[in-house]
Amino acid sequence: MRPVATRRRSRYLLVVLSLVAVTLIALDAGGFPVFSGARSVAGDSAAPFQGVVDTVTAPFRNAWNGVTGYDDLVAENQQLRDRIGELESGAVLEQSAREQLRRLNEQLELGYVDGIPTQVARVSSGSYSNFADYRIEIDRGSSSGLAVGMPVVTRSGLVGRLERVGSTTSVVQLATDPDFVIGVRLASTQDLGVGRGAGARGTFVVDRGIDLDDAVRTGEAVLTSGLSTSIMPPDIPVGIVRSVDPNPTTREQRLEVTLSAELTKLDVVQVLEWEPPS
Repeated sequence: MRPVATRRRSRYLLVVLSLVAVTLIALDAGGFPVFSGARSVAGDSAAPFQGVVDTVTAPFRNAWNGVTGYDDLVAENQQLRDRIGELESGAVLEQSAREQLRRLNEQLELGYVDGIPTQVARVSSGSYSNFADYRIEIDRGSSSGLAVGMPVVTRSGLVGRLERVGSTTSVVQLATDPDFVIGVRLASTQDLGVGRGAGARGTFVVDRGIDLDDAVRTGEAVLTSGLSTSIMPPDIPVGIVRSVDPNPTTREQRLEVTLSAELTKLDVVQVLEWEPPS
């Protein structure tokens, strides 16, 4: 029976020591001054038991440190997440800035414009309203020297013309508008005609002026005519002929033209500071 009693006393002693250890750790962490003095006096005398106490109290100390350091860990993790977010957003902004610069530089290269000043503008909205599907708005206006009637282009070719001009914004009538009518010229034959927007089909048609006997091939380049009474300066690329439809009744040919400029993907355009003759 003695060994059983001994084991019971050992377990009891271990429980008591554990409770004392937790209490001492809590009071010591609280900064009670009496423990500071007691540590210095009892340090030497308690040395033989230090290993045992460390072994018994280690799990409790680790748990206590985990509890008391949790807030600091959360704060540190949040700081790291914030920093990662800053770096990621900075990389996105840098990439966006590089792409915008590339597009701006690309639009500055207008090989077909000779001596006409230009204004670079950004497209600030798509369709101007639900009732005007052939309009876009740009972020330049009269304060930048723009006026009604000025041609709007990209490096690829004709976009439209300024229809309304405010102080800081302008509305552009796109070349796909059926009411957009201009004089055109075929590049290879120099034949003159009249073209207009083809509406919902997103193309442009030349339906007046090209005689039935004029030789026209698909792939023919179409330019603005630049006649003295034209609303456009000469040699702005309009598009490429994709089909030719002869009409024996009118003795003319109807040309369907794919516009050179992609009007559904506009973000940067140029306005030519050119006004039609009055």
